Amino acid sequence: MKQAILLTVFAFAMVFSSVANASAQTSVAGEWDALMNTPGGSIPLKLIFVVDGEKITGTAKRSRGDVAITGTIKGSDIAFSYTIDYNGNAITMSFSGKVDGDKINGAVSFNGGNEESWAATRVKSDKPKE
Repeated sequence: MKQAILLTVFAFAMVFSSVANASAQTSVAGEWDALMNTPGGSIPLKLIFVVDGEKITGTAKRSRGDVAITGTIKGSDIAFSYTIDYNGNAITMSFSGKVDGDKINGAVSFNGGNEESWAATRVKSDKPKE
Protein backbone atom coordinates (compact mmCIF):
# COMPACT_ATOMS: atom_id res chain seq x y z
CA MET A 1 0.00 0.00 0.00
CA LYS A 2 2.81 2.38 0.94
CA GLN A 3 4.54 1.66 -2.37
CA ALA A 4 1.35 2.44 -4.35
CA ILE A 5 1.00 5.79 -2.56
CA LEU A 6 4.64 6.65 -3.26
CA LEU A 7 4.24 5.74 -6.94
CA THR A 8 1.10 7.92 -7.18
CA VAL A 9 2.86 10.88 -5.53
CA PHE A 10 5.82 10.40 -7.87
CA ALA A 11 3.53 10.30 -10.93
CA PHE A 12 1.77 13.53 -9.85
CA ALA A 13 5.13 15.21 -9.25
CA MET A 14 6.28 14.29 -12.77
CA VAL A 15 3.06 15.65 -14.31
CA PHE A 16 3.27 18.93 -12.38
CA SER A 17 6.95 19.27 -13.24
CA SER A 18 6.16 18.88 -16.96
CA VAL A 19 3.37 21.45 -16.73
CA ALA A 20 5.63 23.91 -14.89
CA ASN A 21 8.37 23.54 -17.51
CA ALA A 22 5.91 24.02 -20.36
CA SER A 23 4.44 27.16 -18.82
CA ALA A 24 7.93 28.56 -18.14
CA GLN A 25 8.61 28.45 -21.89
CA THR A 26 7.80 31.84 -23.37
CA SER A 27 5.89 31.67 -26.64
CA VAL A 28 7.29 33.96 -29.33
CA ALA A 29 5.44 32.37 -32.25
CA GLY A 30 3.98 34.95 -34.59
CA GLU A 31 4.83 38.36 -35.98
CA TRP A 32 7.01 41.01 -34.33
CA ASP A 33 7.95 44.56 -35.33
CA ALA A 34 11.64 45.09 -34.58
CA LEU A 35 14.13 47.92 -34.65
CA MET A 36 17.82 47.10 -34.88
CA ASN A 37 20.54 49.66 -34.22
CA THR A 38 23.53 49.50 -36.56
CA PRO A 39 26.66 51.63 -36.98
CA GLY A 40 24.81 53.26 -39.92
CA GLY A 41 21.58 53.99 -38.00
CA SER A 42 18.39 52.20 -36.96
CA ILE A 43 16.86 49.63 -39.28
CA PRO A 44 13.25 48.44 -38.97
CA LEU A 45 12.38 44.84 -39.75
CA LYS A 46 9.54 42.41 -39.24
CA LEU A 47 10.30 39.08 -37.61
CA ILE A 48 8.05 36.08 -38.08
CA PHE A 49 8.84 33.27 -35.64
CA VAL A 50 7.75 29.65 -35.95
CA VAL A 51 8.41 27.69 -32.76
CA ASP A 52 8.84 23.93 -32.36
CA GLY A 53 9.82 23.17 -28.76
CA GLU A 54 13.00 25.19 -28.19
CA LYS A 55 13.72 25.53 -31.93
CA ILE A 56 12.90 28.76 -33.79
CA THR A 57 12.66 29.14 -37.55
CA GLY A 58 11.05 31.85 -39.56
CA THR A 59 11.66 34.94 -41.64
CA ALA A 60 13.19 38.37 -41.19
CA LYS A 61 11.36 40.69 -43.58
CA ARG A 62 13.77 43.45 -44.55
CA SER A 63 13.60 46.34 -46.99
CA ARG A 64 16.38 44.63 -48.98
CA GLY A 65 14.68 41.23 -49.07
CA ASP A 66 13.48 38.48 -46.80
CA VAL A 67 15.92 36.06 -45.16
CA ALA A 68 15.47 32.83 -43.22
CA ILE A 69 16.19 32.82 -39.50
CA THR A 70 17.11 29.96 -37.17
CA GLY A 71 17.57 29.93 -33.43
CA THR A 72 16.40 28.84 -30.00
CA ILE A 73 14.10 29.92 -27.19
CA LYS A 74 14.82 28.67 -23.68
CA GLY A 75 12.54 30.13 -21.04
CA SER A 76 12.68 33.88 -21.67
CA ASP A 77 16.08 33.72 -23.43
CA ILE A 78 15.95 34.01 -27.21
CA ALA A 79 18.79 33.66 -29.71
CA PHE A 80 18.58 33.58 -33.49
CA SER A 81 20.58 34.57 -36.55
CA TYR A 82 20.43 35.18 -40.25
CA THR A 83 23.00 35.92 -42.91
CA ILE A 84 22.82 38.71 -45.49
CA ASP A 85 24.92 39.71 -48.47
CA TYR A 86 26.33 43.22 -48.01
CA ASN A 87 28.28 44.49 -51.01
CA GLY A 88 29.42 40.97 -51.85
CA ASN A 89 30.31 40.07 -48.26
CA ALA A 90 28.37 37.60 -46.10
CA ILE A 91 27.40 39.14 -42.77
CA THR A 92 25.80 37.04 -40.05
CA MET A 93 23.51 38.95 -37.71
CA SER A 94 23.35 37.12 -34.35
CA PHE A 95 20.54 38.27 -32.06
CA SER A 96 20.17 37.49 -28.36
CA GLY A 97 17.64 38.86 -25.93
CA LYS A 98 15.05 38.47 -23.20
CA VAL A 99 11.36 38.06 -23.86
CA ASP A 100 9.08 39.97 -21.49
CA GLY A 101 5.47 39.40 -22.50
CA ASP A 102 4.94 41.18 -25.82
CA LYS A 103 8.40 42.81 -25.83
CA ILE A 104 11.91 41.60 -26.57
CA ASN A 105 15.10 43.54 -25.83
CA GLY A 106 18.62 42.44 -26.53
CA ALA A 107 21.83 42.75 -28.48
CA VAL A 108 22.78 41.97 -32.07
CA SER A 109 26.32 41.26 -33.21
CA PHE A 110 27.63 41.59 -36.74
CA ASN A 111 29.87 38.65 -37.72
CA GLY A 112 30.60 38.14 -34.02
CA GLY A 113 32.15 41.62 -33.75
CA ASN A 114 30.40 44.94 -33.20
CA GLU A 115 27.38 44.71 -30.95
CA GLU A 116 24.34 46.98 -30.97
CA SER A 117 20.93 46.91 -29.29
CA TRP A 118 17.66 45.72 -30.78
CA ALA A 119 14.06 45.58 -29.59
CA ALA A 120 10.80 44.07 -30.83
CA THR A 121 7.11 44.33 -30.05
CA ARG A 122 4.58 41.60 -30.84
CA VAL A 123 2.14 42.56 -33.59
CA LYS A 124 -1.38 42.33 -32.19
CA SER A 125 -3.70 40.18 -34.24
CA ASP A 126 -7.07 41.62 -35.30
CA LYS A 127 -8.47 38.12 -35.60
CA PRO A 128 -10.89 37.12 -32.85
CA LYS A 129 -9.79 34.20 -30.69
CA GLU A 130 -11.67 30.99 -31.38
